[in-house]
Amino acid sequence: MRKFGVLLALTVSVVGGWLSCTDPQPSGSEVDMTVRDLRPILYDMTPSAIITVQDDYYSPQEVTIPVGGKVRWVFRAASQHGVFPWDMGFPASETLSQGTFEHTFNQAGTFDYGCAIHGRAMPGRVIVK
Repeated sequence: MRKFGVLLALTVSVVGGWLSCTDPQPSGSEVDMTVRDLRPILYDMTPSAIITVQDDYYSPQEVTIPVGGKVRWVFRAASQHGVFPWDMGFPASETLSQGTFEHTFNQAGTFDYGCAIHGRAMPGRVIVK
């Protein structure tokens, strides 16, 4: 156990020394600024909800997200399906069997949709609060 501790301390020391020699560490304000600048990018990449499009149903059928949130529909079906908003409150997807479709909802409301092919027999809903 003692050999492990010595090896670990040596490794940390060597790696830490190497990092300080090759790349100067930023000051605290530079680190804070970098993290702050990345938040919108990271938020934009991460959906608020993921809905799987299967044959003849959405899972989950209903999601609630915040204003500015993004929904990602992931198509995993044998046949073609789509995301078609009944009130045209957001753009419709292409018809797909595999792939993804995303939309960012910037206004509060309830958005009912269904499959472009199967109609209201395949319902879904996004609630934006």
